[in-house]
Amino acid sequence: MQNNEIAIQATHLGKCYHIYEKPEDRLKQIIARGNKQYYREFWALNDVSFTLHRGESLGIIGRNGSGKSTLLQMLCQTLTPTNGKIRVNGKIAALLELGAGFNPEFTGRENIYLNGAILGFSRREMDERFEDIIAFADIGNFIDQAVKTYSSGMFVRLAFSVQACVNPDILIVDEALSVGDIFFQQKCAKRMQELRAQGTTLIFVSHDMSIVRDLCQKSIYLKNGKLQFFGPSTDAIRLFMAEKQSHQVEHAAPPPTIVQQDGHSSQSGFIQTFKESACWTADEANPLIADARLVAVSVFDEQDVPILQTHMMGKMKFKVLYQVLSSRPIDITLVMRNRYDNIIHASGSYTKSLSRPHLQKDDYAIFEIDVMCMIEAGNYTFSVILSNTTDSPVNQGKVIDESPKLGPLTITWNYAEDKAPWFGMFGIPTTARIMNISEKI
Repeated sequence: MQNNEIAIQATHLGKCYHIYEKPEDRLKQIIARGNKQYYREFWALNDVSFTLHRGESLGIIGRNGSGKSTLLQMLCQTLTPTNGKIRVNGKIAALLELGAGFNPEFTGRENIYLNGAILGFSRREMDERFEDIIAFADIGNFIDQAVKTYSSGMFVRLAFSVQACVNPDILIVDEALSVGDIFFQQKCAKRMQELRAQGTTLIFVSHDMSIVRDLCQKSIYLKNGKLQFFGPSTDAIRLFMAEKQSHQVEHAAPPPTIVQQDGHSSQSGFIQTFKESACWTADEANPLIADARLVAVSVFDEQDVPILQTHMMGKMKFKVLYQVLSSRPIDITLVMRNRYDNIIHASGSYTKSLSRPHLQKDDYAIFEIDVMCMIEAGNYTFSVILSNTTDSPVNQGKVIDESPKLGPLTITWNYAEDKAPWFGMFGIPTTARIMNISEKI
């Protein structure tokens, strides 16, 4: 690999802090001029070496206090190492913490240009990127309000948008993204994947091992400031999880209140009742949609009570109300995504080989699919797609109508008190047995 393909190279990096027990010890140390030591050394990072090439993605994992933030600050060259060297090739954009590089008295618009200047971009270059930045942030008229009036979620939306839309050579992201909601997290994950595909070098720090596994080819595992492992992310995560002694519980939000169905018998009454219990209802009919359109989507438990929350291995019933607008056959697909925008499941009438009822133009129909949630606890989104598979290759279809990402669906489990049915992302159906071979000898 040629040197010009190296994005970051760290050689024997170390950062030592002097810890003084009493304020006057600092003065004594100055007077002593090295003849006597009045402090103790604390190595926040010690002897860390690695090489990251252009276009690669690196995760940095470890417990709190392991040295992750110290390493990031040295990579961003905002902290000088005590030992070792760092070589960086390319322009770095970093989102290390909320508020970094933002003036709370400035508006969002002014802070965009301020951050651009910090990153080394001219006014003209930021003008070219401005519309993309505000479109990604999606904070509306708040762009012209002082950022001190922003919520933490709005703040991180704007901060990430600036860093991600300037197309840096190296993008460094710390845990700041955990502030945003699941929809923005998915948006950020997708943007980071796009940047990585375009050749941007990505460095990502997180306590969430699923996103490290999905986004990062390699990972650094730090423990007490020392490099324990540098290599494939799956191996780094395995070593890190072996260190942890307890599982962290993610507290899920309570489900929203939804009006239940009241049993109208007429078609129009039924449609209205369905819409009232739906978690999503389509806007006015789109004249550009020709073959079928989505009307509403609902989610129920086994007692037909509207829900958006259940536990691991709980059952959810998804119901999709749609209207056919032509005689062409229609397929309906449910797509579920995790918080980082990865599709974890997609199935529907095509994969289930369902026979289609005879429907005439303008008729309404309901598609139902039952899902046993054999997925780990956390938040998920889902969407529904209407497609036409006629004249399409196997396993492909032409999308006719599609809902936005809906939810979040919250899957819960009390790991602290209840034995988990499995560990990992999915509950794969398995059987197990223990045999006493002494009885067979």
